[in-house]
Amino acid sequence: MDTQWLYWRWFVMGNQHSNKGDGAPLTDKLLVAIATHLNQDHREDLLACAKAAHLDWAAQAKVLRLDAAGIQLEVSGDGRTQPLRIDFSEPANGVLAFKRILGEVIATSRAQLGWATVEESP
Repeated sequence: MDTQWLYWRWFVMGNQHSNKGDGAPLTDKLLVAIATHLNQDHREDLLACAKAAHLDWAAQAKVLRLDAAGIQLEVSGDGRTQPLRIDFSEPANGVLAFKRILGEVIATSRAQLGWATVEESP
């Protein structure tokens, strides 16, 4: 199993450092692990975010950068590539808050497109 994924899961599940249920603080190392996980296992969710942002030509999307305030994607398809910034409605104050907020963005994007929601297994 991917060690970056294990690192992220450890922080998500182990919220001993929790601040009002927000989870462990977001570190650069943790954000890189989350980005890697999203690019490997959530490609369709990232594509939904791009298409919901009216980039109908998108064939794929990948995370370039994450921060507490949002996600920076690189969207490609139809012979072109374009950056896309998706700002969160509120900054994530920890890994659990980040997971919740990003999950809401993905669910909203999928619903807007009429795509079925995908439940993450534990």
